[in-house]
Amino acid sequence: MAISVGTTAGILSPAAREKTMINRRTLLISAAAMVASPSVLRAAGPDSVRFGVLHPNLTTVIHEIAKRTGCYEKNNLKVVETRFKSGQTVEGVEQLWRGNLDFYMGGAPEVPRLNSRLIEAGAAPALAVVSGANPGHTSLVLANKLQPGSIDDLFKQPLRIAVSSLSSVHLAFFRGYLLTEKKLDLKSIAWRFMGMEASNMVPAMLTGQLDGFLHSEPTTTLAIVNKAGHLFMQAARGDMGANPPPATLLASRRDFIKDKNEVAKRFMRAIFDANEVYAKNPEKMTGLVAEWSGQDEKIVAEAQERMNPTTRLTQAQAQKWWDFIGTTMVERGELSPKLKPFPDIFDLSLQPLSA
Repeated sequence: MAISVGTTAGILSPAAREKTMINRRTLLISAAAMVASPSVLRAAGPDSVRFGVLHPNLTTVIHEIAKRTGCYEKNNLKVVETRFKSGQTVEGVEQLWRGNLDFYMGGAPEVPRLNSRLIEAGAAPALAVVSGANPGHTSLVLANKLQPGSIDDLFKQPLRIAVSSLSSVHLAFFRGYLLTEKKLDLKSIAWRFMGMEASNMVPAMLTGQLDGFLHSEPTTTLAIVNKAGHLFMQAARGDMGANPPPATLLASRRDFIKDKNEVAKRFMRAIFDANEVYAKNPEKMTGLVAEWSGQDEKIVAEAQERMNPTTRLTQAQAQKWWDFIGTTMVERGELSPKLKPFPDIFDLSLQPLSA
């Protein structure tokens, strides 16, 4: 009698054995693929970047635009924000240097000052300026009684001109303009520069205590809408030379740029994505800008034509910052003569080449 071979006897037929072997091989291949590709099991989380910004402040609004419009998420970043009050630029740069931040955005002169001190001490410069914002942010506002045909008509008059401090970036920029473009020295003009908080400049103009001020938005617009003065010169429209440099610098640590280069580039890509969002429709951003800067929305709307919160920096602008401001700081003893703009201050390698 022939004996049938079947599962009832615990023995598989040749066809069944082949099918079982194929199934086992498929399971093994699938398991190996899952081990080799962990992303199949779960997506990698976003990379964290610690970002220090002045707030409330018009100069750092690009960060809020990036945050609100999803630019950080799009580039797989989780940005941990640390806010510094206006006037705390030194504190922000110090926190960056100590390794408590990865990027910092604020007033321009402090990063070069810190690198200068390190170079004088025989150390390598620890920080790098990677981009900049608010090019041509400086305005010269004059009292309504002054209606000169050109700025040359004013130099011999003993005008009282307010600046936020005698180390103000606006005064440094204006000094650079006089030296570089006008071939003049501040000592040759009769003006008296007076340190004063920006909030007091417009009231002082209205009461006749000032003849003008050097500052930026929203102080310029507040003076105009309150009829305290008129905008005589603005760097952004070329009144103080073509292609003005930024008034605000975005900086990082050199060790972070080296060790986390891909993350740093994605962070800069997110900032440039925010640039594009703002450029497409700046009017739609009025409410956001007002909220971030703590300004009245109507004032921001009036100021918007003179604002440029986008963040980018060309080689030519970086050089002009050095020619206008850096060299003057060296002459005044604020920076070491050993300090060079490239590579001691600027590193523009993180900026997207296509932008």
